[in-house]
Amino acid sequence: MIRIVKFYKNFFLRNFLFLLISIPVLGQDSSIEGVILSKDDRAPIPNANITLSIDKGTISDLKGEFEFVNLEPGTYTVNVSSIGFEDYNTTIEAPGIKPLRILLVPKVYKSDVAVITATRTEKSLADVTVPVTVIGKEEIERTGSIRLSDILDEQIGMSIVNDHGTGIQVQGFDPDYTLIMIDNQPVIGRTAGTLDLTRLAIGNVEQIEIVKGPSSALWGSDALAGVINIITEKGNAPLSAELTSRYGSNESYDGSGNIKFKSEKLSGNLFGNYTRSSGFDLDNTTVTPTIPQYDNITLMGGVDYRLNETFNLGIDARFYEESQSYQTEVDNLLLNGDESQKDYSFSPGISANIGERFLIEANAFLSRFESETVLDEDESGDNFSLSTFDQTLNRFELKNSAFWNPKNVSVFGLGMNREDLVAEIYADVPFFDSYFLFGQHEWKPITEISLVGGFRFDSHSEYSSQLTPKFSALYKASDIVSVKASLGGGFKAPAFRQLFLNFTNSTVGYSVFGTSTVIEGVEDLQTRGEIQELFYDPVEFTDITPERSFSFNTGFDIKPAVGLKMTINAFRNNVRDLIETERIALKTNGQSVFSYINLNRIYTQGSEFQITYTPSFLEAFTFSMGYQYLDARRKITRTFDDVVNGEVVTITEQEYVSMFNRSKHTWNFKTFYRIQPWDVETSLRLRYRGEYGFADFNSNQLLDDNEYAEAHAIVNATIAKTFKDRYELMVGANNLLDYNHPLYLPSDPGTTFFVQLNINLY
Repeated sequence: MIRIVKFYKNFFLRNFLFLLISIPVLGQDSSIEGVILSKDDRAPIPNANITLSIDKGTISDLKGEFEFVNLEPGTYTVNVSSIGFEDYNTTIEAPGIKPLRILLVPKVYKSDVAVITATRTEKSLADVTVPVTVIGKEEIERTGSIRLSDILDEQIGMSIVNDHGTGIQVQGFDPDYTLIMIDNQPVIGRTAGTLDLTRLAIGNVEQIEIVKGPSSALWGSDALAGVINIITEKGNAPLSAELTSRYGSNESYDGSGNIKFKSEKLSGNLFGNYTRSSGFDLDNTTVTPTIPQYDNITLMGGVDYRLNETFNLGIDARFYEESQSYQTEVDNLLLNGDESQKDYSFSPGISANIGERFLIEANAFLSRFESETVLDEDESGDNFSLSTFDQTLNRFELKNSAFWNPKNVSVFGLGMNREDLVAEIYADVPFFDSYFLFGQHEWKPITEISLVGGFRFDSHSEYSSQLTPKFSALYKASDIVSVKASLGGGFKAPAFRQLFLNFTNSTVGYSVFGTSTVIEGVEDLQTRGEIQELFYDPVEFTDITPERSFSFNTGFDIKPAVGLKMTINAFRNNVRDLIETERIALKTNGQSVFSYINLNRIYTQGSEFQITYTPSFLEAFTFSMGYQYLDARRKITRTFDDVVNGEVVTITEQEYVSMFNRSKHTWNFKTFYRIQPWDVETSLRLRYRGEYGFADFNSNQLLDDNEYAEAHAIVNATIAKTFKDRYELMVGANNLLDYNHPLYLPSDPGTTFFVQLNINLY
């Protein structure tokens, strides 16, 4: 009896205490928590989107963890998505017994690559609302490309042009309208507006992102035609190293080494490249070679350190140096020339994850470009001429990305640039100080639609402030068809040379003045009696404004079958206040005096089509074809005298005429095939460029029948064999049809061959 009493007493006390504890607990709201991991390596996945069936969402933190609180008890569907991974969903009861452990499966399709250039936030390529082309590491390696110019020359809608260096033309715009960046930072050192793409080695590149159309709303000046952003590799394994050695025609050699590492908190990479060539000459009637002998070296690397769950530190640095030597002749005087270039930059940064919704990034970019050209008399050794160029750009930026919920993401930023230039051919140049503010918001009202609006405001010390808007949209009509459309503005600031140049060519005798030096320069020539005729009053050239554009792009991404993808894009760009070089006076030596003025308007319009096919029955084979139609015209004004009703009157006519150096039709064809049993990879690529206006020989501003450059095709091929999974031997041939021309294509010597060895050390 005593035992029975004790049993019920204890049972009553235990359950009474349990009820006392449970009553307040039952009154509380439920919660769901968990962690998001990669199924491959169980690594945490930060910034994954997690939504519940009640339209409530959150984002995983740096550890991949997430939590929903204040939920009513019940059944919920959990949906998880992250760039580069398959979507995941499950149904659970809340409150749950233990935290969820969700493993996401990595995606393997090429279209799911992540890009950052188009929106300034990491985003799946399939979800980007503007035209973007991504060149992956695999394509770079398969083609044997070693410089940026090599790989860009094979992309549809882009043409290599040679004007004070090897530049790129995008949607019909000259090279100075496209911003070139490495890891979101600009590359400086343009000569007459052209950034020489042969300066940029790509042996350590993860991918190259190309945004076509105006991007000034995010990236500022120089992005009027688009942006090319080189994304370098980052460490993703404890330690890996690669060596590449290549020898080819014209005694050319290229060697590089790439080391990457990653630990729990520290990751980084180090890349080095050395290139040399004996050059070549396509015109034996002159002393000066077409391309002189040269050698250059590139060193670059970066380190990222994770302080804790909130803060990350990063430092990137780059150094480039090139030297050239050649002989040239002026008025039967033989000269020895030596040129050198140095380009170095340093970029520290810090980022902070504030809670689950905000990512704050602050970075600085300190860069400098130096060049020197020395001409000495061959016989006496006396100096004939010396010119130097020293440019610095320092940039500071603060950016905040706000992930409000899965449907709304905002980006806000502000910063400043300070730019300086010192050179003999420039007058005293003040610092360029500019301050900028930009913002962008993406709204997804439903899963199938994305709307993006943005702006940028720039305030500059030397010209008026600029406000640049942009709007774009994406509609995923089905799993087969997506529609994109974007419209917006762009601007191109006056360059140093257009404002401050004070140059007289010592060998030919012409003169060029910037708008701040033209009055004093012309007056000085008049005082010395060197002006024969003045065509314009120099006062008319003292004020120039930035070039402005308004553009529209629209297109379709179509996937009608497995392995088949088609991309169609149409574009129209209108540019006003185009800065033109104008002949303002004739000198007594028969040469001219030039300056700069806002004169013309231009437009470029056209369409692009690209198809890529990897058949399901032969996945080792890939074929792609691309085509661009381009109509580029500039507005000209012609004045002439005519007889009307017996009287001589002056008539002024305006019309849009075709622009020089633009082909209406360009094509490319590429095939890649891997012979699985033999571990052999092959590639065959063809680029066709239609005829284009080369030069205005008679100075009538029109494109006449005898001023066209001929159409031509360039064919490149490679074959590579892998041994023991670590060694790859590649043999390649460029320009198999042996097309070369000293005027039309001075950067190409004709057919060349190379052999290359790649070694994966570990």
